[in-house]
Amino acid sequence: MRSCRYLALAGLILALMTSFGACKETPAVPRAPLPSPAPAETEPAPPATTPQEEPTVISEEFWQTFKSRFGFMPAHWDFAAAREAGGAYDRPFFELFQWGMIEREPGHFDFYETDRQVQQAQAHGLHVLANIQPFAHWDQEKCHQDLPPPDQPGDPRFATTKGKPCDMEGYKNFVIKLVERYDGDGIDDMPGLTVPIKHWEVMNEPEFSTGTLIFFQGDAADYFDILKTTHEAVKYADPEAYIVQGGMAGMMDIDVTFWQEVFDLGGAEYLDIMNMHSIGHGEHLNIPAFKQFLAGNGLQDKPFWVTEVQYQQTHQTQSYANEDFAKILARSYIFALANGADKLFYVNLRMPPFYDAGIPFDERSALIKNNGEKSALFQAHLTVANILGELGGGDTVEIIRERVGSWHIEDGQYKFNVQGKTVYALWGSGSLPAEITGEVQVIDITGAERVADAASLRLSNSPIFVLPD
Repeated sequence: MRSCRYLALAGLILALMTSFGACKETPAVPRAPLPSPAPAETEPAPPATTPQEEPTVISEEFWQTFKSRFGFMPAHWDFAAAREAGGAYDRPFFELFQWGMIEREPGHFDFYETDRQVQQAQAHGLHVLANIQPFAHWDQEKCHQDLPPPDQPGDPRFATTKGKPCDMEGYKNFVIKLVERYDGDGIDDMPGLTVPIKHWEVMNEPEFSTGTLIFFQGDAADYFDILKTTHEAVKYADPEAYIVQGGMAGMMDIDVTFWQEVFDLGGAEYLDIMNMHSIGHGEHLNIPAFKQFLAGNGLQDKPFWVTEVQYQQTHQTQSYANEDFAKILARSYIFALANGADKLFYVNLRMPPFYDAGIPFDERSALIKNNGEKSALFQAHLTVANILGELGGGDTVEIIRERVGSWHIEDGQYKFNVQGKTVYALWGSGSLPAEITGEVQVIDITGAERVADAASLRLSNSPIFVLPD
């Protein structure tokens, strides 16, 4: 099943997000030769400044939220709720960082809409995962007039085709200019920048090049060239930035075939973070198969994210209520964190301010109800974030018992060590681990806490957290 797109809504979305007044244009930067790509650090160092430039003042909580495990696609339907639910990342719609949306004409840059998105996100302490789309209508017209126009929003600023850039040097120049504006180094930064962008995703599901929804009209070799060029340009502007794989839609044959070809060409060398999507694929979020695929390519040590998570778009959950989705999210997120996922982005923080028949889910899978109330799903997300959100590189997890069904995680027993504190996450049909005895603190997915004798606890399909200390 393909990922939920929202593409039919994007033109109206951008109209709602922004007003289109005249904006100051800036000239292109010189196209200097690029040095060899610099490797990403485990964690970026605080941005450096030069005496000639006024330093950008970075948010005091930047480094803490940078490590957050949770985000939303998109968060802008309710930035405040996204942050309150324990999220710290926003994955906005792809068109926002499309080449031709910013460089409207060759050499003339208009950052009004991207600035506004970054400003609104950072006002709520949210980082932005920016999805670079290498398409500009004026560039595509140079060499792709033979390509059929894909189905997409009817906004005249969007490229009418989605082939590999005709002018790769022009595209490289755009990426340098884009990254330089949001890198936080105090040089040519967006005025008022407090939360720099450190993660750049190279396109979205580029394996979909034919059919009803098309994200890229090229093959694996074309994507490899775009990826390599983007990597070089991003690292040139900000050596401490991260390059994120352009979300792999799942583990279907079309996905595996395309990305295997990219890896065979050496594409993994230009990726810092691997990236998977799971829209209706199950509570396992494609993680077991994805990890096996990565290991088969020697990529098991690279961090991986799941940047599209949605459970309602599948026949298994058609009759489910919000409370059911709350249990699903809790089981799924615990499983994902225990199995190495670094970040998770939920789709459907809340329904958009307008409805469209093309949206394949509804309020039942939203954290915020249509009337603005916080749902059971919100409480489950917040509870998982509060308890496991500080899970760091030095922490550990022991998988005591795990039974993965075709769709559900039927049994889960995990022992986390989070910042020196032991936390058990438990659900299913089995007995409690024998090591849990005496009086313990118990927290359910609503966040409710109680003290109970371990002998009295019975597991169900709704996870509980047990803190023995």
